[in-house]
Formats: sequence, structure tokens, C-alpha cells
Amino acid sequence: MTDFARRQHDQPSLPVSRAKRLLRTREAAAYLSLSAWKLRSLVADGKLPVIQADDSSPFLFDVRDLDNWAEQHKRTMSF
Repeated sequence: MTDFARRQHDQPSLPVSRAKRLLRTREAAAYLSLSAWKLRSLVADGKLPVIQADDSSPFLFDVRDLDNWAEQHKRTMSF
């Protein structure tokens, strides 16, 4: 085995597929089972944070924020 091959063999491999951390509006809406309009409304009301590079950039939603929002809005119901 050559030195190059040995170094490559000793390197830990990175995962080929990794879940995305940032989602665009339609993806985030689907993730939460909401409409894109409802999601934008939550952003406009200050109830859900977004990442935006500048005013003309698309909204990006952190999956952790989406999970947090979902956890905060869980409730139990009895009939």
C-alpha cells in the first residue's frame, strides 16, 4: 500500500448524506404541516425566527427552531 493510500485509509469517512439544518419556506411549512402563508404569518408576528442574509434573500428556517415551536405548541385534549 502506498503512503497516500494508507493516509486515505486511516482518515475517518464523512457521512454521505446528512439532514439539512436550514430549510426554505415551503420545506419548513411542509416540515410543520402548515401552509407557507401560515408560516410567513408566524414570522411576521415575531413568533418564529428566520435567517436572512439581507432583505432580498429568502427566509431560511433552522430545523431546531421549528422543532422548538412544535414542542411549545403541543397540548393534550380530553373529550
